[in-house]
Amino acid sequence: MALSALVHTRRALGGALLALTLAVPALAAEPEPKLGEELTPFGAIRAANKNGTIPAWTGGMDEPPPEYVPGRHMRDPFFEDTRWFTVHTSELERYKSRLSAGLVALLKTYPDSFEIPMFPTRRTSAAPQRIYDASIANAKRARLSENGLAVSGARGGIPFPMPKTGEQAMWNHILRWRGETGVRTAAIAIPDEGGHSTPVLYREEWLSAYAAEQEGGPALFHRRTGVRPAEVTGATLLIQQSLNPLQRPPVLWYKPAGEKAVPVRAPDFAYDTPDPATGGLRTADMTDMFSGLLDRFDFHLVGRREMYVPYNAFRLNTPDLAVEEVFWSAHPNPTLLRYELHRVWIVEATLKRGLHHTFPRRVYYLDEDSWQILMAEHYDAQGELARYAEAHGIPHPQVPVFLASKELTYDLTSGRYVVSGLDAAEQPPAFDKPLKPEDFAPETLMPKRR
Repeated sequence: MALSALVHTRRALGGALLALTLAVPALAAEPEPKLGEELTPFGAIRAANKNGTIPAWTGGMDEPPPEYVPGRHMRDPFFEDTRWFTVHTSELERYKSRLSAGLVALLKTYPDSFEIPMFPTRRTSAAPQRIYDASIANAKRARLSENGLAVSGARGGIPFPMPKTGEQAMWNHILRWRGETGVRTAAIAIPDEGGHSTPVLYREEWLSAYAAEQEGGPALFHRRTGVRPAEVTGATLLIQQSLNPLQRPPVLWYKPAGEKAVPVRAPDFAYDTPDPATGGLRTADMTDMFSGLLDRFDFHLVGRREMYVPYNAFRLNTPDLAVEEVFWSAHPNPTLLRYELHRVWIVEATLKRGLHHTFPRRVYYLDEDSWQILMAEHYDAQGELARYAEAHGIPHPQVPVFLASKELTYDLTSGRYVVSGLDAAEQPPAFDKPLKPEDFAPETLMPKRR
């Protein structure tokens, strides 16, 4: 065929293809799911998963059961649930895709005593309607600034219910709904090789000025005060955090035990400083699964995934059981644990170049329904998994709110672990105390004059 004829033929074919392309309507882009509709107001997938093993979210547990008695710990509303199945060490390959590296490590380290009891999934996380409304509004008005270190425009609810970055997801945890105020008396214990421990009792108080939509000052207030034994009585850690730590740096004060002790600033209680209340098994930024500033790490949002996680941990609060019966020497009694299949957001944190941290790589698993970090893995400088933490949460439907009841941190190198939140012998958390920002002023730590 002559060159001119070949060119003519190609042109004719190109024109025909162009006409055909113009005649076929363009495929419509898939619409983004809407908050409050396909997504819950907190950004969770409302629907059940394909096989129904994760049910649809229908509002969570937002009303106490009929037998609930104010001022007492709520009985396990799911005590009649039977185990769905149990994950043993011999079945790691079968279930590995839904297990955190931390749970895999526990199964491998304690093959004869640790197991993962799986129960039916109960999506119990709930919040007041005003918090839902604020979360939906925040999706349009909240912004990150200062390279992700600060939040602006958000009020009351989850700041980024549809996160695009790891920093946004971590801020969702920091500013998650935990009630406007809370007061709790609970113990911290570190079981020894024989399973014995001497719990140390602390009183915790918190105020979320952010949730109360009080603007212009610190957003979060927290105080931890030693109750007993005598050597910790009165020892107090006071923390104030803001939405922009560069403009308003965190305020940290510490008052030693003793009536005449004078409080001092504690700016060093941050990052990887060991927390003495936990025997050094936790660092300062492991408090509340993660707390403090985001400036030493880059946070990568890996995505959303179905995983086995601790949830609805009423069994760990079983009354009339001694601490030694619940928390064994190396891990809790697995018959009192409850894990469920939930969707979680995964965030990987890596240390910024030129900075230091004992654990330069970390992985966080955030509950899509509450934004509570449920599991956290902490890797050492050699890349080995050194610490693993879990938050075992329960709902408080009288508020309503979903909070961590027990936090466990395992030191996988020494075989020790610490548990906080031991309150079965104490009053349950109270969410109705009228705390104010001035109640958390450093002046409140000064010795009382007689």
